[in-house]
Amino acid sequence: MPDGETLPVVHDTGSGPALLLLHAFPLDASQWDHQVATLSGDFRCLRPDMWGCGDSPPPVDPLRVTLDGFAASVVAWLDAAGIGDVVLVGSSMGGYTAYAMLRQAPSRVRGLVLASARASADTEAQAADRRRMAGRALREGAEFIVEPMAARLLGPSARSEPHIADPVMGRIRRCRPEGIAACQIAMASRPDSGDLLASLTMPALVVAGEHDAVVSRDEAEALAAALPAGELAVLSGVGHLANLEDPPAFTDVLSEFLRRVAG
Repeated sequence: MPDGETLPVVHDTGSGPALLLLHAFPLDASQWDHQVATLSGDFRCLRPDMWGCGDSPPPVDPLRVTLDGFAASVVAWLDAAGIGDVVLVGSSMGGYTAYAMLRQAPSRVRGLVLASARASADTEAQAADRRRMAGRALREGAEFIVEPMAARLLGPSARSEPHIADPVMGRIRRCRPEGIAACQIAMASRPDSGDLLASLTMPALVVAGEHDAVVSRDEAEALAAALPAGELAVLSGVGHLANLEDPPAFTDVLSEFLRRVAG
C-alpha cells in the first residue's frame, strides 16, 4: 500500500450513486453523521478515516505520511469495492486530500465539493508550525490541542453552544497522537494545487463559512472563480466547520448540488 500502510477504514452507508466524504483535521468520519442521516436513502455515503483518526489504525510512521499516499489508499479501497466514479466532498484537510485524489484519478470524480479548503500550499512558517505540533503530539499526547483547535475552527456562535462545541472536542479527543502527527505532517508537505484547478471541469461547489477564521472569504471566492464550473455558497453565522455548526443549511446546499450532479 502507499506509504506502507494498510487500507483505511471506510464507513459505508446507504445505496445509490457514490458520495465520498473526506473529513477535516483533527476530526474523523463521524464529522459527516448529520449529512449521512439525510442523504443515505439516496446515496451510498463513503467516509474514510485518516490513519490514526476514528477507526483507522495508526500509521506505521506518522512522520512519513502524505496526503498523496492516503488518497491512493482511498482509490485502492474504491477499486476493491468495485466503485467507479464518486461525487467528492472534502472539508478543510479533506479538500487537500481531494486535490491529491484529483491528481491521481480525475476520471473517478463526477462532481466536487470543497468546504473551507484552499488550494495553496503552506508557507514555510505554517509548515514549521505543523511539524512542531506533530512532534509535541507524539511526545505529550493530543490533549493540548483540543480546546485551542475547537476555538479556532468554530464560529463565535458555535463556540458558545455546548451541543455543538462539546461533540467537536470529543471528536478531536478521538484522534490518537499518531493521527494528529500524521495529519500535520501530510498537510505540511502538500503541494500547491493552484495549477490543478483549471483542469477540473466537473461541476464544483465551494462552501464557505461567514465567520471562518482559517480560510477567508476572499480565498473562497478566488477558489470558486478558478474552477471552470465552480460556484460559491456562503453559509451565514458559521465558522470553519460549517457542516457541524449548521447541519441543515449545509445539507440543503449539498443536496441541491447533488440533485443536479448525481440525481
